[in-house]
Amino acid sequence: LKESVRVERCPYMEGEAREATEVQNIQIADGDVIPNLPIPIYMILPRLFTCSTLNTTNFKLEFEVNLHVVFVDNHMVTENFPLKLYRSAKEKTVGIMSGMW
Repeated sequence: LKESVRVERCPYMEGEAREATEVQNIQIADGDVIPNLPIPIYMILPRLFTCSTLNTTNFKLEFEVNLHVVFVDNHMVTENFPLKLYRSAKEKTVGIMSGMW
């Protein structure tokens, strides 16, 4: 299971307020998955719910992908991968930089 999440952060005196909103949720495998089989993960981000990453003194808007693996015994492992979205001025397209690779 894979989900993309929009994260808004606002710093204040005691720390930071963080609000995360799910943008998209995709199930990428189900059942008895073959061991050592690479599973490609593709995700088209919805244009209405995403924008370029924003980082200012008073407000941060970031995105991340959360990967959830649920095993047969219902044990779940979760890993979060931050994304940096940017808009290319030349091509007017949105690109992604991630610490995943």
